[in-house]
Amino acid sequence: MKEKAIVGQSGGCTAVINASLAGIIDGVKSGRSVGSLYGAWHGIEGILEESFTDLLKQPASIVKALRATPSSALGSCRHKLTEREADKAVSIFRKHGVTVLFLIGGNDTAETALTVSRHAKSRNYSLRTVVVPKTIDNDLPVTDHTPGYGSAARFIAQATQEAGLDTEAMRRVDPVKIIEVMGRDSGWLVASSVLGKKSDREAPHLLYFPERPFDKRKFIGDTERVLGKNGFAVIVVSETIRDSSGRRVGEKEEGVLKDGFGHPYMESAAAKLVRWVEESLKVRARYDKPGTILRMSIPYISSVDQSEAYRAGKEAVRLALRGENEIMVTFVRASDRPYFCRMGKVHVSEIAGKEKKLPASFISQSGTFVTDKFRKYAMPLIGKPLASFANLIRYQVPDP
Repeated sequence: MKEKAIVGQSGGCTAVINASLAGIIDGVKSGRSVGSLYGAWHGIEGILEESFTDLLKQPASIVKALRATPSSALGSCRHKLTEREADKAVSIFRKHGVTVLFLIGGNDTAETALTVSRHAKSRNYSLRTVVVPKTIDNDLPVTDHTPGYGSAARFIAQATQEAGLDTEAMRRVDPVKIIEVMGRDSGWLVASSVLGKKSDREAPHLLYFPERPFDKRKFIGDTERVLGKNGFAVIVVSETIRDSSGRRVGEKEEGVLKDGFGHPYMESAAAKLVRWVEESLKVRARYDKPGTILRMSIPYISSVDQSEAYRAGKEAVRLALRGENEIMVTFVRASDRPYFCRMGKVHVSEIAGKEKKLPASFISQSGTFVTDKFRKYAMPLIGKPLASFANLIRYQVPDP
């Protein structure tokens, strides 16, 4: 008898999470041992609600289009399983005859997969769980990088170049631009803003990472120095920068909301930095906060990211059919020139609840920029070259 499998998507949406879903669907279709593949609406919540769709009945045209469709086609969630819910999930798998669980997500999803798997074992139910990595934060340990990061990095690199041209043009009005990017507690996306920079004058000029304590006085001094040199300054900061005491710059005084896994929702750090610049330097500053749009913008999708996300989905199926359990698909860099990553695997216990910071070797000695080592690592992940822009030449016009 052929097996039954189910797949769910979890966490923040990306530009390529649906490419992984398409990879799973195509992987199951090309195999012979799985006869049914159900999609759970809104991840683990859909499993608990028995809210499914039959993915093998989807037209080939829709499955193909998923590879270039943003957001999460099945819907997503951020839900931390209770012990009772984990047992309920196992009962539902038993009821429907599901023996393979695919989850597409990050750190918290790995935790969910591990919890479900252990409860299945405790109830003597044979269930194999495989996680397909997904996060724009690029903060999963072991794997070289994660699907979703390359496209988000491409977005922020290109957007920073565009913001730089706008700020330079408007420098007599508002000469300081602060761009606040996502990334939870790691600075991978902040670092990515440099990937379109070709000269010292071009944006960005200063970067502030969650891996380094934020010092207000140094920030003001750095900004003043860049203004004096260029006449304008573009600064990229993480939404989670902290001071030396560990307090987030954007932290609310009270009433902090948290998601299901205890991660707090914050106020804008950039808004506070803008106020400090205006108070201290007496110049007008503005901020941009791309927010969730940066994590799933299809016009900025990285072809490398898209292709690898699809490969990861297919690899998950291959591993599951081989009998693997409690694992996450990983990327292992085999070559920089030409760039290539082979597929690997890791036990989900090595991912659940863990986080990969931006390495110290990727941050400059000043603490406010990146090293060439980071560029070498990240450039292949954003795909084809970024757009190039023109600069007018200042030809002297003679007096009449």
